[in-house]
Amino acid sequence: MVGKAQPNTSIASYCRRAFPLLGSKTAVKKAIADGRLLHNGRPARPDALVRPGDRLELAGAGMPQARDFDMELAVVYEDEHLLVVNKPAGIAVNGNRVKTVENAVAGSIPPSSQPGALPRPVAVHRIDVPTRGLVLLARTKDMLIRLSKAFEQNAVKKEYVAVVHGKPPEKGVIDEPIQGKEAVTKFETVRSAPSRVFGHLSLVRLRPVTGRTHQLRIHLQRQGYLIIGDKAYAGKQKTILGKGLFLCACRLEFEHPATGEAVVVEIEPPRRFGKLLDREEERC
Repeated sequence: MVGKAQPNTSIASYCRRAFPLLGSKTAVKKAIADGRLLHNGRPARPDALVRPGDRLELAGAGMPQARDFDMELAVVYEDEHLLVVNKPAGIAVNGNRVKTVENAVAGSIPPSSQPGALPRPVAVHRIDVPTRGLVLLARTKDMLIRLSKAFEQNAVKKEYVAVVHGKPPEKGVIDEPIQGKEAVTKFETVRSAPSRVFGHLSLVRLRPVTGRTHQLRIHLQRQGYLIIGDKAYAGKQKTILGKGLFLCACRLEFEHPATGEAVVVEIEPPRRFGKLLDREEERC
C-alpha cells in the first residue's frame, strides 16, 4: 500500500488516515516496530514527520495477527460486508491487548465471501473501554476504507444513552472545543428523578456531531452533569462507584456503502439505567 503525504504531518496521524487497516496509534506503532511500515524506502521512525513528496508503504496485509480471546459477543447486524456487535463494558475495541472486540470476533466470524475480504473483521470506530454498546466492523478492505471515510465526514449518526447527575434542560446543544478542536454534542433529557443523595439523576439521549476522544464524558462533566460512575472525570464529586459507567452506544444510522440502503441498528439501554432512577425516586 502506498500513501500520498500531506505537509508536516506526524506519521501516526497520517497513517491512520491513509491506511485504514492502521486504525489506531497502537496499530501504527506495532507496524513500525514490526518493520512493516516504510518511509521513503527505509523503516519508519515513530517520531517522523511526513512531508510533500514522501512515500509511505505498508507491507503485508497491514494487520497484526489476532490474539486468542474466547468471548461470545451479541451480533446485532451482519452481512458479507460489515458487522455490528454489542460490546460489553470492560473490554477494548482493538489495540495491543488480548481482551478486544476484534480478537473476540476473529475466532467466531469467518472471512467474507466478497472480493477483498479481510482475514478478520476490523473495527471502523471505537468506544471507550467502560462504555458498552454498538461497534461497527468492516469485513472487506473496500468497506473499511468507505466506512472510515463516512466516520471522518460525520456521515454516520450515533446515539448514546446515559444516566447523569443533575437535571439538564429538556434539550440543547453543547458546543465547546476539546483540546482546541471543534466538539459538538446534542442532548435530550428523557427522564429526571429526585435523589436523596445526589439531588437529581437524569436519563439523557446524546447525539455527538463530532467524534472527539471522551467527547460525551467531557462535555457533560463541564456542564455539571457528570455521567454516573465516571471516576475518570469525577474529580472530588461524589458518584456511584463499583457499578460501571452508565453510558451506552444505543444506535447507529448510516448509508450502506455497498447497497446504498439506509441501515439503522438500535438496541435498548441496559435495564439497570432505568432501575437506578426508580430506586432513587422510591428512596425519596
